[in-house]
Amino acid sequence: MNKAKPVIAAALLLGVFLSISLWLIMQYLASERERDMFYWQDRLSILAESQKRSIEDWLDGQLKNLNELAENPLTQIFVSMEKGVQEQTEAERGQAAHLRNLLVATAKRSGLYSTPEKLTSNLARPGGDGIALLDTRSRILVSTRGFPKIDDHINRAIALAGRNQRASVYGIYSNQYHNPRMVIAVPVSRVQSVTGSGDFPGYVVAVINPEFSLYSLLAGQWLTSSTDETLLVGGDDNSTVYLSPLQGDYRLFHRVSVSTEQLAANFARAKTGGFAQKLDYSGKDVLVTGRTIDNTSWILVQKIDASEALRESAAYRDFVHTVFLLAVFVVAVGFIAIWRHATSVRLQKTSESLAARTVLLNAVGDNIRDHIFLLGADEKVVYINKALAGSVGVQNDEVIGKSLHHIFSMDTAESLLGLKAPGLSGDAGSRVMRLKVADSEHDYHVSLASLTQGGFEDSLLYVLHDITELKEAQGRHSRLLEGIIATLVHAVDMHDPHCAHHSERTRDVAVAIARALGLSTGRTSSLSMAALLSSIGKLYVPREILTRDGPLTEEEENTLKQHVLHTVEILKGLDFDGPVVEIIGQKNERVDGKGYPSGLDGDGIMQEAKILAVANAFVAMSSARAYRPGMPVGEVMDKLLEQADQAFDRHVVAALFHIAENRTDWKNWQAVEMS
Repeated sequence: MNKAKPVIAAALLLGVFLSISLWLIMQYLASERERDMFYWQDRLSILAESQKRSIEDWLDGQLKNLNELAENPLTQIFVSMEKGVQEQTEAERGQAAHLRNLLVATAKRSGLYSTPEKLTSNLARPGGDGIALLDTRSRILVSTRGFPKIDDHINRAIALAGRNQRASVYGIYSNQYHNPRMVIAVPVSRVQSVTGSGDFPGYVVAVINPEFSLYSLLAGQWLTSSTDETLLVGGDDNSTVYLSPLQGDYRLFHRVSVSTEQLAANFARAKTGGFAQKLDYSGKDVLVTGRTIDNTSWILVQKIDASEALRESAAYRDFVHTVFLLAVFVVAVGFIAIWRHATSVRLQKTSESLAARTVLLNAVGDNIRDHIFLLGADEKVVYINKALAGSVGVQNDEVIGKSLHHIFSMDTAESLLGLKAPGLSGDAGSRVMRLKVADSEHDYHVSLASLTQGGFEDSLLYVLHDITELKEAQGRHSRLLEGIIATLVHAVDMHDPHCAHHSERTRDVAVAIARALGLSTGRTSSLSMAALLSSIGKLYVPREILTRDGPLTEEEENTLKQHVLHTVEILKGLDFDGPVVEIIGQKNERVDGKGYPSGLDGDGIMQEAKILAVANAFVAMSSARAYRPGMPVGEVMDKLLEQADQAFDRHVVAALFHIAENRTDWKNWQAVEMS
C-alpha cells in the first residue's frame, strides 16, 4: 500500500495540474476574446457615429435650404394668393418667374438634380427629382424641370409635414421606375400668420434621388476594409427593408421578416446602440451596431465581417491551444512512464483486491431478493444470483456458459432477449413485463443495462423486480376510486332525483364530442372525469330548490349557480391526472363572456370546458324535468345552434350536430347513450 501512494499522489497532482491549467487557459482565451469584442464595439461605434453625423449634416443642409425657401416672403406671398396660372395677373406672373429662379438656385445649392435648364409651371412632366411649390390641393404652382407627378408618397409627405407643422423627411421609397427617391416637405406659412397656427396655404416639396448624394455618404472615407459596410434600413412591425444598396446580388429594398432574431438589421432596429455578433443579409457572421438618424425613421447599420475582424485573435487562440496540447502531451508521457513503473508493483495487489471484490459482489448479489443475471456478448449466461437460482431450481455453476433457455421457458427467454437492441450503451432502460418464472406468472419491472468495462464489454445485466403485489394494490386503488366516484354521483342523483343519471349522460355526450373533434386520449379522459363530477356541488344546494317545478327567484338562481364553486372547493385538494377541476370551474362560462363564475370568454375558456358546456346543455334540454318534459333532439339542436358564438362554441355545436345527424335514431335521441 505504501508503494502505491506515490502513484496515487502523482495521478492526483496530474489531475489537479490539468484541471487548473485548462481552466486558466480557457479564462485567458475568454478574456482575450472579450477584449477584442470591446475593441470592435468601440471601433464600430466610432464609425457609426461618424456616418450618422455625416448623414444628419447632409439632411440638416437640405432642411436649411428648403426652410429658407419656405420662409422667403416672396414664396409666402405667392403661395398665399392660392391662384392658378390662368388666374394670375401680369405682376403675379413676374413674381412666379422670379420664384422659379429661387427654386433653381436652391436646387443647385442643394445638389438635388443634375440639369435644370428648363422649368415647368403648373405641369408635371416625366422626371424624377427636383423642387416644387404645391398648394393645399397638391397642385404644382411652380417647379424645377423634371419634378415628378404627384403620387401617394408626395401626398403622405405633405400630410406628415402638416401634422408636424415643420419640415419633415419622408422615404426612402421606390418610384414608378423602381428607382429610389426620398421626399422632404416644408409647410409655407401665410404672410403675417400666427406662428404654429397650422394655417399653411402650401408646401415646399423636394423629391431627392439619394443615389447621387445620400448613398455616396455611406461609402465614405471612414470605411477601412472590404467587409466594412454602412447601410440604412427601415420597415414596420412585420418586416425590415434595406433602404440603401447592398453588396452582392441583393437588390435595393430587399425585405426580410422581423421574426429572424439572428439578423443583424433586425438587431440594429430592436436594440439601437447595442453591439452583438449576428448574421447579415447574406448569412455571414458579422459584428454590428446601429444608430437612429434624427428626424427620420431610418436606422443606420454599421457592420464588419466577424471572421475578418477576429482573424488575428482567433489565430492567437489557436496558437495557445497548440502550445497547451503539447504541454499536456509531455506531462502525460511522463505520467505514463511513472505509471508503468508502478504497475508491476501493484499487479499482485490488484489481483488480490479483485478476488476479494468478486467475493464481495457475489455476496451482495446473493442477498438481493430481485432476480439478477448477466449475459455475455454471445448471449450465454455469465452469472445468476442466489434468488433467481432458488426460484428456478438450478445451481449457478450448472448454467454458466449456457443459453438463457436453461433457466427460463422458451417464451420468457425470447421475451427477455427481445429487449436487447443493437448499439446499447450504459443504462438501456426498463420495462414492465408479464413473465413466467418456474411454474407461475408474475409482473416484473425489468431493468436492462449494457456493461462497457471491467472485461464485460457488450455484456447485458438484467434485474427483474417482482411488482405483482404492487400492481394488484394499484388495481384495488383504481377500483376504490371508481366506487367513490360512483357513490358521489349516486348521492347527487338522490339529492336531485329529477336529474338522475344526468352526469353519466353528460359524460357520454362529452366523450363523443371530444372524439369527433380529435382530442387526445388523455384530454378525453380528463373531460370524462370532469363530466361525472361536475354536479357534486349540488349537494350544498337545498333540495327544495333543485326539485321545484316552478320558476326560481333571483336569490335561488344565485344559490343554484354556487354549486360550481362548491364542486371546485370539494375537489381542489385531489390529485387528478389532468385539469379536471379547471374544466369543471369553467363549464358555465360563455364564449361571449356573460357566463359565470369568472366571466371568461373566447380563447380564455378551455376547449374541454366548452365541450362540457354543450354536452350539459344538450342533456338538460333533452331530458325530462319536474317542470317540463324532455325536448326532441332536433329542437334541442336548433336551440344550441341559435346560441352558437354566444353561449356556446360553434365548432363544438357543429360536432354534436354531426354526431346527431349520423345516428339512425337521432330524432328520438332522448336516452343519451353513446359508444
